[in-house]
Amino acid sequence: MDNPLELYQAIFISEQHKNAIFQYKDGKVYTADEYNNIVELPVSKIIDHSHGKVRFYTIIDGKKRWGVMQITGLQIIPPIYDYISPLIDEKYFKVFIGDYLWRFDDESHELFDQFLCDSSSWNGDQYKGRLGNGKWGLINTNNYILVPVEYQWIDLLDEMSVCCNVGDSPIIKWYHGDDKKDMLSIGGGLWKVVYLSRSWNIETELGNYFDVIRKFPEEYKKHTGLDYHIFSYESQKIHLF
Repeated sequence: MDNPLELYQAIFISEQHKNAIFQYKDGKVYTADEYNNIVELPVSKIIDHSHGKVRFYTIIDGKKRWGVMQITGLQIIPPIYDYISPLIDEKYFKVFIGDYLWRFDDESHELFDQFLCDSSSWNGDQYKGRLGNGKWGLINTNNYILVPVEYQWIDLLDEMSVCCNVGDSPIIKWYHGDDKKDMLSIGGGLWKVVYLSRSWNIETELGNYFDVIRKFPEEYKKHTGLDYHIFSYESQKIHLF
């Protein structure tokens, strides 16, 4: 064979852990260490690798179940979710339970045309679909639940605050022609900001997305006497559909 890499679907290597994880074209997944110890893993597909964490899914009863393991093959989040996001800020994963499929929907297609389609885009923006019914939550890399899986959407503002949608807002995926990447846009609805702390129970009342973000520093100062400055890790677009 001219190129041995053609044997593989994916290969992830960690110099720090002196370990690798790889998937052959036949679907089998293995981990290997510096001593050439090779172990087959019971997963269906490895997705990506970040900071020693590998997202994967395995097929259970005909459905994809997502989990996370260390690059050594040790599972740290069991495959119980219908979707897990890429690693955020080296600490967090968004998790989803429900119908993780993006379907064409006339109503959301109209919303795309009305609010999202940018006629000034040189390369064109394209509607891709609306997410099926389900709920989102937030966990850390130790599989500790920080935000229960009960929200329509969650927007991680920074390492200590999350904006949660409690309504039934549409979540639309579309392709940004100029940036050449998929984007998510979330409708308005009711939101609240929650502070991620075991010591403090701080959250805003329900309201508009931008209003609750503006009000959260006031709520935080009521409890702690300290100032709080929010900045967003994410570039999600919130629209008043």
